[in-house]
Amino acid sequence: MAGLLACISFASAAQPRTLQVSAEGAVQRAGTLQLPDGSRFDDAVVAAMPRRDAYALGASVFRRDELARQVRLRAGLLHDLESLATATEAPPAVAARARALHAWVSALPATGRLPLEGNPRRLEASKGDRNRLLADGDRFHFPKRPATVTIVGAVLQPCAVAHVPLRDAADYLRDCTVDGEAANRDVIHVVQPDGSIHELGIALWNRSEPLALAPGAIVYVPLRARATEKFAPELDGAMTAFLATLPLPHDGLVTP
Repeated sequence: MAGLLACISFASAAQPRTLQVSAEGAVQRAGTLQLPDGSRFDDAVVAAMPRRDAYALGASVFRRDELARQVRLRAGLLHDLESLATATEAPPAVAARARALHAWVSALPATGRLPLEGNPRRLEASKGDRNRLLADGDRFHFPKRPATVTIVGAVLQPCAVAHVPLRDAADYLRDCTVDGEAANRDVIHVVQPDGSIHELGIALWNRSEPLALAPGAIVYVPLRARATEKFAPELDGAMTAFLATLPLPHDGLVTP
């Protein structure tokens, strides 16, 4: 009997542990994927087999532990917006726009999204956290290529405008009504679909080099710097970090 138990124990120990992840969107193998323990993101991408119409730049992986961090990020962002909206010394137009942004962010969920290099060869060669070990429950999403750029922030209404190849980021502001009394007239922030964030000068005195946007990028028009620096100095960083967690497509952001 002892020998039988030992054999069963040995067989259980010898059996490799597997992880369950899933894939969705423009992939050939949607649904649950079984991968050996010790596999990495690139193994899941290869197993999912993204289709030719998959938009690699907007690929994502959703993780449970990342969701908890983003819930805290969103809570901090809402706190900053409330602080600015209720500051009695803040300019009325800025406070009003902060209230509108608070309502808008309140309607957006924390997702647990991590931007993912969708090209498995580049991912395999990546260093650091770009090609992490898989965890049970990881969900991989491969969107189709979007056709818009989304403009949010100190605008009268979030806008989804047609993407134009090589068009400068600042030029997209012409297609959305900026709140002139509340907006920072010196800078904008760009969140590319791969999660990279850029601050661009748009005034004559600090004009940045042109930056072409990828389809699915977000342009964030910040509130007036003098007000945010006094009442919510972490606001712009929190906002852009949160926007980078939102999965593509971004067209739905235009609806409060």
